[in-house]
Amino acid sequence: MEKQLIFDFYNTLYDPVRDQLYDGIIELLTNLSEEWDLVLITTGSLDRQIQITRLILPDLFSEIIIVDQKTQAAFQSQLNGYGITLIIGDRLEEEIAIAQKLGMPFILVNSTKESPAQTIKSQLEKYNV
Repeated sequence: MEKQLIFDFYNTLYDPVRDQLYDGIIELLTNLSEEWDLVLITTGSLDRQIQITRLILPDLFSEIIIVDQKTQAAFQSQLNGYGITLIIGDRLEEEIAIAQKLGMPFILVNSTKESPAQTIKSQLEKYNV
């Protein structure tokens, strides 16, 4: 695939208050996976891997990377051979700051203002991809 989306998990796809994915996320990811290579980069441990597996996410992502801390190197390692890559996350000081340092487009998700699925969908339309 020539297009790649790198997602954050917590507060981007997953609602920690309700302990479930945000509404519309599975449908969105399923549709996106037809045209995009989907990668998940999240912090955590074995508990996070179990949580992701429980939510049926491994089937939708080409790669799931669980790190102790999000770094520019973790994101940079995923950039090989894609015509376009967007980073999608909820934290200005993590995913978005990394995207800016790498000079990459990004989508900022704020689940308190709008459905993450709607934000991602509408922002992708703005990028005309």
